[in-house]
Amino acid sequence: MVEEKEKKKKGKEKRHEKGQFGKHKERNLSYKEKGRDKDGNKGKLSRDSVKEAKFGHNKPTLTYADSSKPPPSAPRKRVDPETAKYFSEITNLLESNTVELDDISAICGNALEEARGKELELTTDPIISRTIQNLLESCDLDQLCGFLRGCAESFPIIATDGVGSHVAETAIKALAKHMYDESSISYIEDTLSLICKIVAKDSVSVMQSRYGSHVLRSLLCLCKGVPLDRLDEFHVTKRSDVLATRVSAGPNKPDEGKIRNEFENRFESVFKFLFRELVDRAKYDMAKLRVDQFSSFVLQTVLRLSVGNNEELLYLIKILLCGPDQTLGEENIIGSEQKDDIMALLEDTASSHLLEVIIEVAPENLYHELLTEIFMGSLFDISSHYCGNYVAQALISSARNSNQVTQILDELGEKVKDLIKFGKSGVVASLLAACQRLETNRRECCQALAEAVTGDTESNNNMIEHILYLDSFMLEMSRWKWPSGEKMSVLGCLMLQTIFKYPKQYIRLFIENLVSMEDEHVFQTAKDSGGARVIEAFLSSDIGAKIKLKLIAKLKGHFGDLAMNASSSFTVEKCFTESNISLKEAICGELLDIRLDISKARHGFYLLRKLDIDGYARQPEQWRVRQKSKETTYREFHAVFGEPRGEEIKINASYNENHNGKQKHDYNADGESKKFNHVEMPSDKKQKTNEKDGNHSYDSSKMSKKQKVGKPLLQKSANKFISNSTNTPFVRQSGKKDSAVSELAQLASKSDLTAGEVRSLFNASLKNEKGQSKNFKVPFVRKRKR
Repeated sequence: MVEEKEKKKKGKEKRHEKGQFGKHKERNLSYKEKGRDKDGNKGKLSRDSVKEAKFGHNKPTLTYADSSKPPPSAPRKRVDPETAKYFSEITNLLESNTVELDDISAICGNALEEARGKELELTTDPIISRTIQNLLESCDLDQLCGFLRGCAESFPIIATDGVGSHVAETAIKALAKHMYDESSISYIEDTLSLICKIVAKDSVSVMQSRYGSHVLRSLLCLCKGVPLDRLDEFHVTKRSDVLATRVSAGPNKPDEGKIRNEFENRFESVFKFLFRELVDRAKYDMAKLRVDQFSSFVLQTVLRLSVGNNEELLYLIKILLCGPDQTLGEENIIGSEQKDDIMALLEDTASSHLLEVIIEVAPENLYHELLTEIFMGSLFDISSHYCGNYVAQALISSARNSNQVTQILDELGEKVKDLIKFGKSGVVASLLAACQRLETNRRECCQALAEAVTGDTESNNNMIEHILYLDSFMLEMSRWKWPSGEKMSVLGCLMLQTIFKYPKQYIRLFIENLVSMEDEHVFQTAKDSGGARVIEAFLSSDIGAKIKLKLIAKLKGHFGDLAMNASSSFTVEKCFTESNISLKEAICGELLDIRLDISKARHGFYLLRKLDIDGYARQPEQWRVRQKSKETTYREFHAVFGEPRGEEIKINASYNENHNGKQKHDYNADGESKKFNHVEMPSDKKQKTNEKDGNHSYDSSKMSKKQKVGKPLLQKSANKFISNSTNTPFVRQSGKKDSAVSELAQLASKSDLTAGEVRSLFNASLKNEKGQSKNFKVPFVRKRKR
């Protein structure tokens, strides 16, 4: 036993002498002279030496690829022990939570005063820099500007340092909080002007730095006056977010894809100075900067911020596309001789992303020249390229008029199948969205997609299923079978969502396909996060109520399973909204059986309250009366006022149900209610066929502004509606003062009603069958994260 103890003791001593993994302790240290203290003596290392070895004060300087000027040297000076101890005490004091709010400003002022002349060392120190960030977030404007003025000369070095860049970002964001204080504008502008003059001298090196690029973008946004909550829009965005923007353009967003300048330029002179200095110093190195990832980010931000100033925008775009010595005028910005140079930008990831932004922000005449002179004739090759297909998406989603979309469709329409087969479905999705946004060529686009997803010998019966599983279908084609449990194609689901926004006369084949799907397949579609959105888009379309109810009926017996899933719970809610009384009761019955399980889910409380499951469980008869009353109220409101703009109030058309136990609704061949199908607007009489596919749209050139919004009819119908208020559920004769009636008359005479006015309209008038006042509350809208 004694011998074993001695062996263990010797083993512990050996392990103590060695470092991790059996290596000598000295190997794990990065101090200049291993095994020595800071005075050069052998023996035990001091605590400061260990800290220096751990945090690496002697880090190598940053290198810059393809810089026209040598990068600024970044000397790493050690913070003296007294200063380090002082800021350590400041850190402990701030973290102790014992400091009163009135004393924080004084503490920050004293600490930043102590940092004067040592800004470079402190901001690049891994530990103290965090304390500096906390101080900058809590200090006053005078103290903040004083610190920035003190570190202005070394700001490029701080911005390009991995640690110091966080301090620079914090200072810029802290300065942005005071941007709307009118009394401080001149002081902030002087501080920004000083920093921008220093940064402009080394702008080429800063914009190529991994860290400096981010700081420079934030500085540009601050000079332009971008609010903090919108800062991310002008930095690099995720590709998924860009695609979602391109394929979600609705008919009421004619300028979707074109970035707009929606905020006030707070420091116009400073931004113009920094813009000109940055572009003029970089223009002779633009060929290198376009293909550099981090400088490309900066150039994209500058382009977005320049929207609204065509002079600056065209100046930069000409240099980017044509070089610094180009002399083309504004009428002839791009010539065919630049085609090879511009097409070369498609070969690189950074430059192709830059070209996307150029297309999105380009003025109309420049966009037309890019489309006709550069890209037409090569669209399929560009769309098939691994980088170029994103440029093609930007080109399609940024189309300004229907003629441009027609040109693009003429070239790509027959190649839709090849694009999907090559994995470039995003181009097809962008084309579908552009046709919907500009309301043109929708029939041709649907036909091209239908032919692409149908086999040579197959019928169109399984077209929707093929699009839902677009990726796997294109791989197997004739051997494809429904893959149970596999995730549906994101782009395929996006295409179907766009298609169901089209008028029903163009998508009858898609409607028949979806309604004829097997019940189990419909259920699996509703369970998938993308498929659920397809079903919701179908239920939100202008398709007849009879057809919608046929699809909802296929989900009977599965509403409980769908309600347990956060994504498909939206589908349950939508099905309930579009159902008749009998289907609503069936949905509530299924959810009532698992009410406790649903209530435990994060989304369960909202869903149970929205469908009034508790009310259904307590008093089913009164629940039915309430649902019928809501349905009738919504229908009559829609029949008089039309579709609300401010809030989505959908019509719950009843299918073969008695209206308050007296009347039945008749439906036409498309499943639409004949009684409440459509209210004729003045603009309906002035229709003109301006689509190649025969779509009828309003001739806006012959309509006055009032006719476009339908204001005269709205006033006339509203006055008639209010005057005969005894027969409506909105206003009843109560024997009280006429103030409520006059209020409602004023609301009804307006062309646009806000959400609050709609609530007041319903709250003042809805009553139950006993004549007692019944408050109708429009519930808050639950938003889905996409």
